[in-house]
Amino acid sequence: MKKIIAILVLVFAFTVTAQAQKKEGRGGVGKMLAQLTTDLNLTEAQQNDIKPLLAAQMAERKIMADKRKAQQESGEKPSKEERTKMQEDRAASEAAMDAKMASILDAAQLEKYNLQKEARKKEGPKKKKKENK
Repeated sequence: MKKIIAILVLVFAFTVTAQAQKKEGRGGVGKMLAQLTTDLNLTEAQQNDIKPLLAAQMAERKIMADKRKAQQESGEKPSKEERTKMQEDRAASEAAMDAKMASILDAAQLEKYNLQKEARKKEGPKKKKKENK
């Protein structure tokens, strides 16, 4: 009887852990902020300044992803002008985020942030190719 109870407790614990991980998904603002804090050694004031920026960026990305998904489901493809405008909007949004981050971070932190950003850009297409295979 004790073994059965112990097994049930373990199964329950694994289920709860799996659900918590599934719910978190890729992570949220907290996870991103924690990663930046670790990587860039952010101060408390910097964390408080960056958190709303990350939240706004994630909300904007979610809106755009939902819009793209709706277009794909409807079967309609964006025109060349629409694609160009989306690319320009994305570049402008990235430039605005970079400017805001530059005003918050010190020189060493900003340099490290930019290096990490470039590494993610290079890594991105490789990940997509692996996922599609």
